[in-house]
Amino acid sequence: MQHNEPSYQRSFVLRALESVIDFEKILIEFIVVALGLLICAEVFCRSFLHFSLMFTDEVAGYMLVAIVFLGMPVALSKGALFRVELVLNKLPPRIARWVQMLFDVLSLGVSLILLWQMARLVHDSWQRKIEAPTVLATPLYIPQIFMVLGLLTLVMILVLQLIRSADSIRKGTSHE
Repeated sequence: MQHNEPSYQRSFVLRALESVIDFEKILIEFIVVALGLLICAEVFCRSFLHFSLMFTDEVAGYMLVAIVFLGMPVALSKGALFRVELVLNKLPPRIARWVQMLFDVLSLGVSLILLWQMARLVHDSWQRKIEAPTVLATPLYIPQIFMVLGLLTLVMILVLQLIRSADSIRKGTSHE
């Protein structure tokens, strides 16, 4: 993320968003380590102790969902998501900026719809007290919250990218 935003408010928002991204990155790293340890514990228990933990698949699935949804905004903020460099590099810079902005607008629209639907899903799961039909009987709103948080952060990153794209089109420069 760039630090040359003109206004104080924009720089505050940018710093706050960078802090959220940094937190999500650390959380993802923790989840990946915990996932590895969980799988190792399951392998050890099955191989040497001849029993299963019985919850490894469920918890690993929840962890995978968290990694994917929290990882999207982290990857996008680093310029590693929602890009087709092969196509963009072949276009003249002015057209490439417009294409990227159009793609960001479409991505924002889809992300907002997904965010709205995921928020409804979490609300319904919480309100109805829906639990997973598994040994742990996990309240489903708990893993679903990670989907909402990831999509919310993704939406904020896309809005920031759109602002930068509009500035670069207005100024005729690249915002990379």
